[in-house]
Amino acid sequence: MVGVKDPESLGDFAKPLPRPDMSSNPPRFLIVGAGSRGQAFASAIDSVSNGVVAAVAEPVDFKRETLGRKHIWGAAAAAAGEGQSFSHWREFVAYEQDRRRRVAAGEQGVPDGVDGAFVCVLDEMHREVVVALAALELHIMCEKPLATNLDDCLAMYHAVRPLRHSRVFSIGHVLRYSQHNLMLRKLLVEDRLIGDINSAVHTEPVGWWHFAHSFVRGNWRNDKTSAPALLTKCCHDVDMLLWLLCSPEKAGQGEPHLPESVSSSGGVQFFKKSRKPAAAGSATNCMKCPLGDSGCKYSAKQIYMGDRIGLGRGNTEWPIDTVVCDIEDYKTHDERMAVMAKTLEEDWDESTPANVVSSRNWYGRCVYETDNNVCDDQFVTITWPETNRPAKRITLHMAAQTKRQCERFSRYYGEHGEIYSDSKTIVFDDFATGETKTFTPLQEDLGHGGGDMGLTRQFVLACDKVKNHGWDAEQSQNEFVGCTLDEVIRSHVMVFAAEEARLGKKVVDWQQYWNDTVGKEVHG
Repeated sequence: MVGVKDPESLGDFAKPLPRPDMSSNPPRFLIVGAGSRGQAFASAIDSVSNGVVAAVAEPVDFKRETLGRKHIWGAAAAAAGEGQSFSHWREFVAYEQDRRRRVAAGEQGVPDGVDGAFVCVLDEMHREVVVALAALELHIMCEKPLATNLDDCLAMYHAVRPLRHSRVFSIGHVLRYSQHNLMLRKLLVEDRLIGDINSAVHTEPVGWWHFAHSFVRGNWRNDKTSAPALLTKCCHDVDMLLWLLCSPEKAGQGEPHLPESVSSSGGVQFFKKSRKPAAAGSATNCMKCPLGDSGCKYSAKQIYMGDRIGLGRGNTEWPIDTVVCDIEDYKTHDERMAVMAKTLEEDWDESTPANVVSSRNWYGRCVYETDNNVCDDQFVTITWPETNRPAKRITLHMAAQTKRQCERFSRYYGEHGEIYSDSKTIVFDDFATGETKTFTPLQEDLGHGGGDMGLTRQFVLACDKVKNHGWDAEQSQNEFVGCTLDEVIRSHVMVFAAEEARLGKKVVDWQQYWNDTVGKEVHG
């Protein structure tokens, strides 16, 4: 078989990567936003990276104190020290500007600042935070998506691009960094195990209750207050597909194989009033629904208080702590049940102002009576032209009604064989020999199969190379993060192009869309 290397040589993907050596002056990081993502990245910094968590900015006292005690000032300290805790990211910016003035004036005993930041606030806040932190010339890792609209994405791109030789920038596209997907890319792109790829089919099964929690009742339910689900849930699926099928083998080296067109279809197919069970009557809240706890699988009482997912099984983590963020402050089971019930009983009616409805989450609301408008089922098709590389096409399917929860699976069809990939295994079928080989890469952690840890490790390592070893930041970003700024903006533009195609019921020409929205000065 032409161009195929021995797949048995890929044993390193079954081993955990070693923690990088700590420098004498390791990079120090601020966590902006101490929710579930901020907590995850703080834990990863402590456990697998050669950096330290030095400060936190978070308006919710409980979240800020929890992260700080665990990762910064410790449980034994009476309170945070100077420069360690901020109730708002703007408070940090003002402090850091003043801290630098004090240092420049020669003041003694001024605490060290931070070298970089993990931005984990709400999606719609990303632009303002990243632009402000870029002005401080910090290394930045921004949680995905980059922003909720294309104008904000481009503003962030232009804010960080001038710093590309001195500061590392990364996006939270964690799918790139699991051992599973790193091995998949090696097989497909570096070893060319199936030769030229002809087509691929990729599915993101969100999960029936997960979609209801996050995209019907939760933060990402309405594109007027958040963004389309293709962006908020699947932008890193789009990124992974472009990483596998568009990007050069090595970041920053060579030209990408740019797409030709994108089309999409989808809508609110299930979570709408017309699908509401007749027996639910006029109820708009699960705590008052005549169907009762077991009459509807989407019962908020059953999901958040029951024994399958919720408090009934002793779970006080996600998704429970997104409904009651300080649930662990309530010490007994009965107290936790009572505060959860009270929260779920909260509802709105026709007299509630629209801005009040949209300003918060209503986790007890009937899933057929919410203000959600994002797709719960969507297909995207991307095509590539024949250039110096053969033509190909792919389909991405985002589905809400699935038993699997974010356990993505794909098939890649090539000239020499095909590869099936899910969240645990990679299966290669060889056309020439008829042999089947199955690989089971290490799943380093439950957080995106180890992707959270992998991204954190690589980003911090890139920052350390700049701070302590004299590396150019763009070189370090390409080598360790493996994702260029152009790749970051390209995957987001693809999502917006797909949404234009869906809403306009048309096929969008990629190059024309890029030129019209981004401009010719940025590589497509």
